[in-house]
Amino acid sequence: MDLQQENHSEYMALASMILGIIAIVTSGCIYLAIICGSLAIILALLSRGGRMDFCTQAKAGLISGVVGLILTIIIYVTAFAFILQQYGGIDGLMQEYMNLYNADTLEELYDKIGIY
Repeated sequence: MDLQQENHSEYMALASMILGIIAIVTSGCIYLAIICGSLAIILALLSRGGRMDFCTQAKAGLISGVVGLILTIIIYVTAFAFILQQYGGIDGLMQEYMNLYNADTLEELYDKIGIY
């Protein structure tokens, strides 16, 4: 029985490490990186079982999951701040979209984009 629990926790640690690496690599893809990073952290914590320490793979999964999440957040916050600075805020960005789609009002822009 102990052998099954030990193998099960090692597999979760391995899955955590793999998901953490995927989170770092795909940090430019917000949805995949957040899901993989979160799962890496959860699986690393669950892989401990009843023990108080982490195995090496679980530590790597925990660290890479956290790094992937932080990197993703930094990339998207920076991109959003750059867009706001570039266009002078949300109003400037909406005005640019209205110019791009030749719309005079927001309702007309929403109709052309397909938002109802």
